[in-house]
Amino acid sequence: MTETHGLAVVRDRLRLRMFDATALGILDLSTSAEDMPWVQFVAAELYVGLQIGNDAVVTVAQAAAWDVLFADALNAAFESLPPLEIGVDRGVTEITDEQQVAALFLDPSRAAVLEVSGDLVIVPLAQTRVVITGTDDERGFARAIEIADELLAEGSRLTSIHPIGSRDGQWVPFPWRDRFPALVGAISRVTREFGVRAYKEQECVLDAGDVRVLEPKLDKLETGVTATFATWLSGTAALLPVVDNVIIASADGRIGVMGFAQFIEQAGDAVVRTGLVPIRYYVPDALKLTE
Repeated sequence: MTETHGLAVVRDRLRLRMFDATALGILDLSTSAEDMPWVQFVAAELYVGLQIGNDAVVTVAQAAAWDVLFADALNAAFESLPPLEIGVDRGVTEITDEQQVAALFLDPSRAAVLEVSGDLVIVPLAQTRVVITGTDDERGFARAIEIADELLAEGSRLTSIHPIGSRDGQWVPFPWRDRFPALVGAISRVTREFGVRAYKEQECVLDAGDVRVLEPKLDKLETGVTATFATWLSGTAALLPVVDNVIIASADGRIGVMGFAQFIEQAGDAVVRTGLVPIRYYVPDALKLTE
Protein backbone atom coordinates (compact mmCIF):
# COMPACT_ATOMS: atom_id res chain seq x y z
CA MET A 1 0.00 0.00 0.00
CA THR A 2 1.39 3.40 -0.93
CA GLU A 3 1.30 6.41 1.36
CA THR A 4 -1.33 8.08 -0.80
CA HIS A 5 -3.67 5.16 -0.15
CA GLY A 6 -3.71 6.22 3.50
CA LEU A 7 -5.86 9.20 2.54
CA ALA A 8 -7.94 7.11 0.15
CA VAL A 9 -8.95 4.76 2.98
CA VAL A 10 -10.42 7.55 5.14
CA ARG A 11 -11.48 10.02 2.41
CA ASP A 12 -15.19 9.31 2.81
CA ARG A 13 -15.00 9.81 6.58
CA LEU A 14 -13.07 13.08 6.64
CA ARG A 15 -14.84 15.97 8.36
CA LEU A 16 -13.94 19.64 8.68
CA ARG A 17 -13.01 20.87 12.13
CA MET A 18 -12.49 24.35 13.60
CA PHE A 19 -9.60 25.15 15.95
CA ASP A 20 -8.73 28.35 17.76
CA ALA A 21 -5.36 29.77 18.77
CA THR A 22 -5.96 29.31 22.50
CA ALA A 23 -6.80 25.62 22.14
CA LEU A 24 -3.80 25.04 19.88
CA GLY A 25 -1.56 26.99 22.25
CA ILE A 26 -2.65 24.80 25.16
CA LEU A 27 -2.06 21.62 23.14
CA ASP A 28 1.39 22.90 22.22
CA LEU A 29 2.32 22.88 25.91
CA SER A 30 1.53 19.19 26.34
CA THR A 31 1.73 17.59 22.89
CA SER A 32 4.62 16.71 20.61
CA ALA A 33 4.86 18.52 17.27
CA GLU A 34 4.01 15.30 15.39
CA ASP A 35 0.83 14.78 17.42
CA MET A 36 -0.48 18.33 16.97
CA PRO A 37 -3.59 18.74 14.80
CA TRP A 38 -2.87 19.34 11.12
CA VAL A 39 -4.36 22.79 10.54
CA GLN A 40 -4.46 25.72 8.16
CA PHE A 41 -4.80 29.33 9.33
CA VAL A 42 -7.92 31.04 8.04
CA ALA A 43 -8.35 34.31 9.96
CA ALA A 44 -7.62 36.07 13.28
CA GLU A 45 -7.46 33.29 15.93
CA LEU A 46 -9.04 30.62 13.74
CA TYR A 47 -7.77 27.54 11.96
CA VAL A 48 -9.41 24.78 9.94
CA GLY A 49 -8.36 21.18 10.43
CA LEU A 50 -9.70 17.68 9.86
CA GLN A 51 -10.96 14.74 11.79
CA ILE A 52 -11.85 11.18 10.82
CA GLY A 53 -15.42 10.33 11.69
CA ASN A 54 -16.55 11.76 15.00
CA ASP A 55 -13.38 11.31 17.03
CA ALA A 56 -9.89 11.09 15.57
CA VAL A 57 -8.26 14.43 14.76
CA VAL A 58 -5.87 14.27 11.81
CA THR A 59 -2.38 14.92 13.16
CA VAL A 60 0.75 16.33 11.57
CA ALA A 61 2.37 12.88 11.65
CA GLN A 62 -0.62 11.25 10.00
CA ALA A 63 -0.72 13.88 7.27
CA ALA A 64 2.99 13.42 6.62
CA ALA A 65 2.40 9.70 6.05
CA TRP A 66 -0.33 10.48 3.55
CA ASP A 67 2.09 12.68 1.58
CA VAL A 68 -0.67 14.90 0.18
CA LEU A 69 -1.29 18.65 0.07
CA PHE A 70 -3.44 20.08 2.84
CA ALA A 71 -5.73 21.62 0.22
CA ASP A 72 -6.41 18.20 -1.31
CA ALA A 73 -7.35 16.70 2.05
CA LEU A 74 -9.57 19.71 2.86
CA ASN A 75 -11.32 19.40 -0.49
CA ALA A 76 -12.11 15.77 0.22
CA ALA A 77 -14.03 16.80 3.34
CA PHE A 78 -15.45 19.98 1.78
CA GLU A 79 -16.92 18.24 -1.25
CA SER A 80 -18.92 15.83 0.89
CA LEU A 81 -20.85 18.64 2.60
CA PRO A 82 -24.39 19.48 1.45
CA PRO A 83 -25.21 23.13 0.66
CA LEU A 84 -25.90 25.41 3.60
CA GLU A 85 -29.59 25.25 4.45
CA ILE A 86 -31.55 27.55 6.74
CA GLY A 87 -35.20 28.02 7.53
CA VAL A 88 -36.93 31.37 7.49
CA ASP A 89 -33.95 33.18 8.99
CA ARG A 90 -32.32 35.75 6.78
CA GLY A 91 -29.81 38.48 7.48
CA VAL A 92 -28.89 37.30 10.99
CA THR A 93 -28.40 33.57 11.41
CA GLU A 94 -26.97 31.30 14.09
CA ILE A 95 -25.17 28.24 12.77
CA THR A 96 -24.52 25.28 15.06
CA ASP A 97 -22.91 22.92 12.52
CA GLU A 98 -19.13 23.15 12.90
CA GLN A 99 -18.49 21.72 9.44
CA GLN A 100 -20.71 24.30 7.78
CA VAL A 101 -18.88 27.09 9.60
CA ALA A 102 -15.51 25.77 8.45
CA ALA A 103 -16.85 25.48 4.91
CA LEU A 104 -17.92 29.14 5.00
CA PHE A 105 -14.39 30.17 5.91
CA LEU A 106 -13.09 28.12 2.99
CA ASP A 107 -15.72 29.43 0.54
CA PRO A 108 -17.66 32.57 1.62
CA SER A 109 -19.92 32.29 -1.46
CA ARG A 110 -21.79 29.52 0.37
CA ALA A 111 -23.32 32.28 2.54
CA ALA A 112 -25.19 33.90 -0.37
CA VAL A 113 -28.37 32.12 0.71
CA LEU A 114 -28.28 34.02 4.02
CA GLU A 115 -28.89 37.39 2.32
CA VAL A 116 -26.95 39.44 4.87
CA SER A 117 -27.06 43.23 4.89
CA GLY A 118 -23.72 44.51 3.63
CA ASP A 119 -20.64 42.32 3.47
CA LEU A 120 -20.50 38.95 5.21
CA VAL A 121 -19.30 38.81 8.84
CA ILE A 122 -18.82 35.73 11.02
CA VAL A 123 -18.72 36.00 14.82
CA PRO A 124 -17.17 32.64 15.82
CA LEU A 125 -18.16 32.51 19.49
CA ALA A 126 -17.85 28.73 19.87
CA GLN A 127 -17.36 25.77 17.58
CA THR A 128 -21.11 25.18 17.49
CA ARG A 129 -22.42 28.70 18.26
CA VAL A 130 -21.59 31.04 15.41
CA VAL A 131 -23.45 34.18 14.34
CA ILE A 132 -23.55 35.08 10.66
CA THR A 133 -24.55 38.65 9.85
CA GLY A 134 -23.70 41.60 7.65
CA THR A 135 -21.55 44.66 8.13
CA ASP A 136 -24.61 46.93 8.03
CA ASP A 137 -26.79 44.98 10.46
CA GLU A 138 -26.38 45.96 14.12
CA ARG A 139 -28.90 43.29 15.15
CA GLY A 140 -26.43 40.54 14.35
CA PHE A 141 -23.73 41.94 16.60
CA ALA A 142 -26.19 42.56 19.43
CA ARG A 143 -27.28 38.93 19.09
CA ALA A 144 -23.64 37.79 19.19
CA ILE A 145 -23.17 39.63 22.49
CA GLU A 146 -26.29 37.96 23.91
CA ILE A 147 -24.95 34.52 22.97
CA ALA A 148 -21.51 35.35 24.36
CA ASP A 149 -23.13 36.28 27.68
CA GLU A 150 -25.03 32.97 27.65
CA LEU A 151 -21.87 30.97 27.04
CA LEU A 152 -19.91 32.86 29.70
CA ALA A 153 -22.72 32.37 32.24
CA GLU A 154 -22.81 28.65 31.46
CA GLY A 155 -19.06 28.34 31.89
CA SER A 156 -18.67 27.20 28.29
CA ARG A 157 -15.42 27.94 26.50
CA LEU A 158 -15.44 30.56 23.77
CA THR A 159 -13.54 30.15 20.53
CA SER A 160 -13.31 33.86 19.80
CA ILE A 161 -15.10 37.13 20.43
CA HIS A 162 -13.67 38.92 17.40
CA PRO A 163 -15.85 39.26 14.27
CA ILE A 164 -14.25 38.29 10.96
CA GLY A 165 -15.40 39.99 7.77
CA SER A 166 -15.07 38.89 4.16
CA ARG A 167 -13.69 41.59 1.89
CA ASP A 168 -12.79 40.90 -1.73
CA GLY A 169 -12.37 37.22 -0.97
CA GLN A 170 -10.09 37.84 2.03
CA TRP A 171 -10.91 37.43 5.72
CA VAL A 172 -10.10 40.47 7.85
CA PRO A 173 -11.01 41.62 11.39
CA PHE A 174 -14.24 43.62 11.41
CA PRO A 175 -14.05 46.83 13.52
CA TRP A 176 -17.42 46.50 15.23
CA ARG A 177 -16.51 49.02 17.95
CA ASP A 178 -16.07 51.73 15.34
CA ARG A 179 -19.12 50.71 13.35
CA PHE A 180 -21.64 50.41 16.20
CA PRO A 181 -20.97 52.97 19.00
CA ALA A 182 -24.07 51.91 20.94
CA LEU A 183 -22.52 48.46 21.49
CA VAL A 184 -19.05 49.62 22.58
CA GLY A 185 -19.63 49.09 26.31
CA ALA A 186 -20.99 45.57 25.85
CA ILE A 187 -18.26 44.72 23.33
CA SER A 188 -15.54 45.80 25.77
CA ARG A 189 -17.12 43.80 28.58
CA VAL A 190 -17.46 40.48 26.73
CA THR A 191 -14.03 40.92 25.12
CA ARG A 192 -12.39 41.28 28.52
CA GLU A 193 -14.36 38.39 30.00
CA PHE A 194 -13.35 36.23 27.04
CA GLY A 195 -9.70 37.15 27.57
CA VAL A 196 -9.78 36.29 31.26
CA ARG A 197 -11.42 32.94 30.48
CA ALA A 198 -8.77 32.12 27.87
CA TYR A 199 -5.94 32.87 30.31
CA LYS A 200 -7.53 30.60 32.92
CA GLU A 201 -7.69 27.78 30.38
CA GLN A 202 -4.02 28.23 29.62
CA GLU A 203 -3.04 28.40 33.27
CA CYS A 204 -4.47 24.91 33.90
CA VAL A 205 -1.72 23.31 31.79
CA LEU A 206 1.06 25.85 32.23
CA ASP A 207 4.08 24.60 34.16
CA ALA A 208 6.19 27.66 34.84
CA GLY A 209 8.36 26.18 37.62
CA ASP A 210 9.31 28.87 40.13
CA VAL A 211 7.96 31.64 37.90
CA ARG A 212 4.67 33.10 39.12
CA VAL A 213 1.78 32.84 36.67
CA LEU A 214 -0.14 36.07 37.22
CA GLU A 215 -3.91 35.77 37.02
CA PRO A 216 -5.93 38.41 35.16
CA LYS A 217 -8.99 39.64 37.02
CA LEU A 218 -12.02 41.73 36.14
CA ASP A 219 -12.88 45.00 37.84
CA LYS A 220 -15.99 47.08 37.26
CA LEU A 221 -15.10 50.76 37.56
CA GLU A 222 -17.37 53.44 39.00
CA THR A 223 -18.09 54.54 35.43
CA GLY A 224 -19.58 51.11 34.73
CA VAL A 225 -16.70 50.12 32.44
CA THR A 226 -15.20 46.66 32.91
CA ALA A 227 -11.39 46.59 33.11
CA THR A 228 -8.79 43.88 33.65
CA PHE A 229 -5.80 43.91 35.97
CA ALA A 230 -3.04 41.66 37.29
CA THR A 231 -0.90 42.08 40.40
CA TRP A 232 2.88 41.72 40.22
CA LEU A 233 4.96 41.43 43.39
CA SER A 234 8.09 43.44 42.69
CA GLY A 235 11.22 41.33 42.90
CA THR A 236 9.60 38.10 41.67
CA ALA A 237 9.85 36.43 38.27
CA ALA A 238 6.43 36.24 36.66
CA LEU A 239 4.42 35.61 33.52
CA LEU A 240 2.25 38.67 32.91
CA PRO A 241 -0.97 38.47 30.86
CA VAL A 242 -2.11 41.37 28.69
CA VAL A 243 -4.40 43.45 30.91
CA ASP A 244 -5.57 47.04 31.17
CA ASN A 245 -3.63 47.78 34.36
CA VAL A 246 -0.73 46.25 36.27
CA ILE A 247 -0.81 46.61 40.05
CA ILE A 248 2.75 46.65 41.43
CA ALA A 249 3.07 45.48 45.02
CA SER A 250 6.38 46.05 46.82
CA ALA A 251 7.69 43.86 49.64
CA ASP A 252 7.46 46.85 52.01
CA GLY A 253 3.73 47.18 51.38
CA ARG A 254 3.69 50.01 48.82
CA ILE A 255 1.19 49.70 45.97
CA GLY A 256 1.36 51.33 42.56
CA VAL A 257 -0.68 51.06 39.39
CA MET A 258 0.44 51.36 35.77
CA GLY A 259 -1.36 51.00 32.49
CA PHE A 260 -0.12 47.93 30.62
CA ALA A 261 1.53 49.94 27.84
CA GLN A 262 3.31 52.14 30.39
CA PHE A 263 4.54 49.06 32.28
CA ILE A 264 5.98 47.50 29.12
CA GLU A 265 7.55 50.78 28.03
CA GLN A 266 9.24 51.43 31.38
CA ALA A 267 10.45 47.83 31.61
CA GLY A 268 12.11 48.10 28.19
CA ASP A 269 14.14 45.10 27.07
CA ALA A 270 13.95 43.53 30.52
CA VAL A 271 10.45 42.21 29.82
CA VAL A 272 10.21 39.68 26.99
CA ARG A 273 7.16 38.53 25.08
CA THR A 274 6.87 34.75 25.27
CA GLY A 275 5.56 32.40 22.59
CA LEU A 276 2.51 31.48 24.67
CA VAL A 277 -1.04 31.82 23.36
CA PRO A 278 -2.80 33.81 24.79
CA ILE A 279 0.12 36.23 25.00
CA ARG A 280 2.14 36.51 28.19
CA TYR A 281 5.27 38.51 28.97
CA TYR A 282 8.14 37.23 31.09
CA VAL A 283 8.99 39.65 33.92
CA PRO A 284 12.37 38.94 35.58
CA ASP A 285 12.86 39.15 39.31
CA ALA A 286 15.60 41.77 38.81
CA LEU A 287 13.17 44.29 37.25
CA LYS A 288 12.88 47.55 39.17
CA LEU A 289 10.23 50.11 38.30
CA THR A 290 9.21 53.45 39.70
CA GLU A 291 5.51 53.12 40.47
